Amino acid sequence: MATERADLPLLRPMGVIERYMVARSQLGIYQKVAVTARYQCKDTSTLKSRLYAALAIVVSKHSVLSATAVDVDSKTPSFARLPYIDLDQVVTFNEIDTLDDVDGQFSIIDRFLEEEHTRQWDLRPALPLWRIHVFQRPGDSSRFILSYFFHHALGDTKSALVFQEAVEAALNAGSDTQSTSRIPTPTDLPLLPPLDDIPKASPPAGQSGASGELSGLWTGGVQSLPVDIRLRSLWLSAEQSTRLAQQCKKNGVSVTAALQTMLAAAVFQQIPENYTTVKTSIPVSLRGWLPSPITAESIGVFVDTFPETYHRGPFSWEEAKRSKATIDEVVQNQCGHGLIQKLSRVQDVKAEVDEAMGHPRSASFEMSNVGKLGPLQSGKDYQIESLLFSQSAGAMSAALKVSIVSGRDGRLTLAFSWQEGVVEDGFGEKVVQEFGRILERET
Repeated sequence: MATERADLPLLRPMGVIERYMVARSQLGIYQKVAVTARYQCKDTSTLKSRLYAALAIVVSKHSVLSATAVDVDSKTPSFARLPYIDLDQVVTFNEIDTLDDVDGQFSIIDRFLEEEHTRQWDLRPALPLWRIHVFQRPGDSSRFILSYFFHHALGDTKSALVFQEAVEAALNAGSDTQSTSRIPTPTDLPLLPPLDDIPKASPPAGQSGASGELSGLWTGGVQSLPVDIRLRSLWLSAEQSTRLAQQCKKNGVSVTAALQTMLAAAVFQQIPENYTTVKTSIPVSLRGWLPSPITAESIGVFVDTFPETYHRGPFSWEEAKRSKATIDEVVQNQCGHGLIQKLSRVQDVKAEVDEAMGHPRSASFEMSNVGKLGPLQSGKDYQIESLLFSQSAGAMSAALKVSIVSGRDGRLTLAFSWQEGVVEDGFGEKVVQEFGRILERET
């Protein structure tokens, strides 16, 4: 649905990445990101009013949460300020049979995420660029699940952790409740600048640019529409998550490097022998290297990407060390390989999409590890327990996306998502199973 300007006050034009994110959702290429949190609490009897009060606090502190997208079908879309947010239009409450994963699986949440990640984002001027779904189980007043979906033009996944922690803090801030669903928006809080207007957001000269064609590269099926999502989550126990961290420390590698290398080995087990190479696309958060006003608590799109390549072979810690060296180089350079520069060269996204359909994908899989939260604390009325990070597959993305996060309970979770028809039936499930076997063997 096209978004009209209406009479909303403009905040600023969208930056390069933000414009691209809006265009690709309008074209059905990629839709949304989510971070789902399982909360423990003392009582859910007043959850709706407490949550609405908490959201009012969070919205008052982050300007982009009260922004909407306007002129989205033009070449110069902008953010505009909503005069208020009607939370009844963006927050839904649902009942489900269980709030627990079983044996590392959570099928009821997986099916919900599949549907929501497939659903096209409705860009209307009356609504912000985020939605919340709350799940409760009848008779259980001590827990609930809060699934936060957002348009990628609003923020990166680090921003989603900022949001969830801000909601958690606001829920614990006091006993005030919200008597109405309509909350005010901050009129004097400026929107943070786009990444392309921030110094240090670009890679050094000569570092950006595409790598050459790789021999024997597997990237799944060609780029195509429509994008129907399939998703499978994997919930590690706290004990297995701890063993993984210990083995990584023992072998001198990061958890991200180990998981990437394990995933590459799992993918090789499911593709024909004539494919000898897989290539990853890895997002990296830039916010820790950016100057003021960007901070660790900022909500916005502050990311770059970089590639990594693996050749056919079983998992080894030596290969994981090689991956760590690649990540270390990115950290040392404080940038990836120039996502802004790449997208700046795209003059017409629709023309690019039309040209790309039917051509091979550029990567085999994309792995994004958004990090972890601190441990559980005593004395909190509301507290995040487990987390699950998930995202839509993309018509012009890697064949497989793997999204990783760890909650306060110490459990590492992964969401595997792929576009139906891009890989063979059962491929995704087999990769998850093989990945689980490698993880169990190595930890």
